[in-house]
Amino acid sequence: MRSFLKGFLLIFLLSGCFSKAKETPKVIFYFDLKGYFTQLANQLNQQNPTINKSVSKNDNPESKSLKINNWNEEFALFVNADINKAAWRDSYSKDSSATKIIYTTKNPDLKTQKIIIDLTNGKPSHFYVETKIDNLLYHTTEHLEFYPDSLYEIKKSQKVILLGNNQYKIIGKFK
Repeated sequence: MRSFLKGFLLIFLLSGCFSKAKETPKVIFYFDLKGYFTQLANQLNQQNPTINKSVSKNDNPESKSLKINNWNEEFALFVNADINKAAWRDSYSKDSSATKIIYTTKNPDLKTQKIIIDLTNGKPSHFYVETKIDNLLYHTTEHLEFYPDSLYEIKKSQKVILLGNNQYKIIGKFK
């Protein structure tokens, strides 16, 4: 009886190793910001363009001409602002026309507050993203803008208890 139980247990454990996991397809309720910027980052990683990048903290700018080693990291704030989560399906209102799509949160506690996508001939020509995090330790707002093949800009305002206020600005201009 003991060998039977060992054999049954072994078969049971091994069957779990070979079962095929069913992937649930990702449902897109809103514009796929994550997909757009991930695909763009992959293209730019291959093209390896040179950009003029300016970074400033509290109005102390520093500029360089450089190549970005990892565009996925460079666009992380845009990717992380994606609003396509099943739990947020009804959390944003959509106002759209042939030239513009606007998503506005219905819940002020969500990080991504607003996304505006300007369209030219049905393709995105400008992105504006507004995010906010507010808790007992800090308050952060971000204003992200992106113009394909031209420029991206990140403005961040941060107020941290005991550390004070800081303003950050990053501008990347494609050559």
